[in-house]
Amino acid sequence: MRYLILFSLMIFCNLGYAQFFVGDSKEAVLGFLIENNVKFTEAKLSDTTSRISVLYEKEYQMIWVLNSDNVVIKQTLIPESKNGVNEFVRWFNEDFVRISDTEWRNYANGRIYRIQLIYFLKEPLFSITLSPDSK
Repeated sequence: MRYLILFSLMIFCNLGYAQFFVGDSKEAVLGFLIENNVKFTEAKLSDTTSRISVLYEKEYQMIWVLNSDNVVIKQTLIPESKNGVNEFVRWFNEDFVRISDTEWRNYANGRIYRIQLIYFLKEPLFSITLSPDSK
């Protein structure tokens, strides 16, 4: 059973976590989700921000925060399973440049993505933003 859960987690994660959209348009995110038949929700967060969210039950949640120009300014990955944080850390250690135990860099598409493991209200989440050094 454990291997089935890990296998499904790996498949779903390849759809979301491997694709960083920070700096991209809302249309790019929606196009990816629609093309992959992923159910999502949209909502307004404030007068200047909105979000697109995907939830894979008992696996993870992905949230893209957009500014008033409909550009993704932040991507948040929230593991839902108990071992989810450890699995993501293991994958990030293998796939990206490890800065510390809680921070990674991904150099792709001419951008530098900063991935940080943070705890918000005692819940772990991964915050994905563009590094200030990114173009």
